[in-house]
Amino acid sequence: MLKVFKEVFNKDMAIKRISFSDIDLKKLDDVIDVRSPSEYEVDHIPGAINLPVLSDKEREIIGTIYKQSSKFEAKKLGAALISKNISNHLKENIREKNRDWIPLIYCWRGGQRSYAFATILDQIGWKVGVVDGGYKSFRKHVSEFLNKNIENYFLILLTGNTGTAKTKMLNLIEERNGQTIDLENLANHKGSVFGSQGQKQPSQKLFETLIYDKVKNLETGEPIFVEAESNKIGNLHIPKEFWKLMKSSPQIEISATVEQRAQFLVEEYSEITSDLDLLEKQITSLSTIAGPKIVESWLQMAKNKEFIELAKQLIEKHYDPRYKRGLLREKKEVFATLRLDDISQRGLSLMVDRILQIANNRMNTL
Repeated sequence: MLKVFKEVFNKDMAIKRISFSDIDLKKLDDVIDVRSPSEYEVDHIPGAINLPVLSDKEREIIGTIYKQSSKFEAKKLGAALISKNISNHLKENIREKNRDWIPLIYCWRGGQRSYAFATILDQIGWKVGVVDGGYKSFRKHVSEFLNKNIENYFLILLTGNTGTAKTKMLNLIEERNGQTIDLENLANHKGSVFGSQGQKQPSQKLFETLIYDKVKNLETGEPIFVEAESNKIGNLHIPKEFWKLMKSSPQIEISATVEQRAQFLVEEYSEITSDLDLLEKQITSLSTIAGPKIVESWLQMAKNKEFIELAKQLIEKHYDPRYKRGLLREKKEVFATLRLDDISQRGLSLMVDRILQIANNRMNTL
C-alpha cells in the first residue's frame, strides 16, 4: 500500500493553467465549476457542471472564522471540508470516468479551491486544466466581447405591435437555419406585463453570458434576426452595446388587425387565461398606468371569461400606446412593412418566406 501511495502522489504535477481566450470548450469532456451553488447560480461558464468543494454554508462559516478569529484555523477547517467534498465527488460523480477524460476546472480566481480539486485529479492520472484567473477572467472575456465585438454583427429587427407573432416567426427562421437571437427566451420572460407567470429569470450576469454564448457562434457576414424589444425584459437589461446596435439596426415591421392579434394573444397566453387568480394579479398591476376604473372593467371581463374582448382592450389602451412611444421607434429604419393576414402556422411560414427574401435582398445591396 505504501508503495502505491508513493507512486501516485510523488509524480510530477502536470496541471495546466489556461487563459479562457485560449480554451476550446469543444475539446473538453467536462468544465467543472467548483464554487458554491449560489455562486454558480449567479453565473457560470456555459455548459459547466457544479461540483462545489464548499457548500454555501461551509463557505460562510470559513469566511467568518477567517475574518473574525484565525486565518490558520479557517484554512485548516477549509482543507478538511474541501477534502471531504472532493472525496464525495470522486465517489458519486467522477468514479466512472475513463483514463482519457479531460476536465477543466475553475473557481472564483483560479486559486485554492480549483487547485485543490485539480491536484487530486492530476495525481490520479487525468490531464486536467485550470482556468487562469478563474471565473473572473471568464466574466472579463464576456464583458469585453459584448462591449467591443458586438458591433461587428449585423442585426435585422422584427418589429410590430404586440400580438403579431414575432417570436413564433423567429423560431421558424431558426428552424430554417437562419441566425436568430431570442432575447425573451434567454431572459425567461415574454417581455410584457403578462410575460411573467412567476418563473424565475436568470441573473443579469447570466443573461449577458447567455447572449454572449449565442452570439459568438453566429456569423458576422449574415443577418441576425432579433425581435425589437425595450431595453428591459422583465427585471433584466439588454447589455448597453447590444442595445446600441439594436437602435441603429434596420427593421422589418409586421402588422395585423386588432381582431387577429387579440385571438393570437388569447391562444398564446392560455396559461394565464386558465388561471384567473394570476390573470387578475397581472391586470391589477396596471392600475397606476391605465387607471382604476379601466382596470376594474378589465377585471370584470376576466371574471366573465370575455378573453377576446379583454385582449382587444389591452391592445388598444395599453399595448399600442406603449408601442408608439417605444424607444426603438425614435430612431428607426423600417425598410419593409408586411401585413400578416393569416396567423396560422401556414400563414406564418409564408410570412417567414417573405422576410428571408427581403433580408437577402437587403444584404445584397450592402
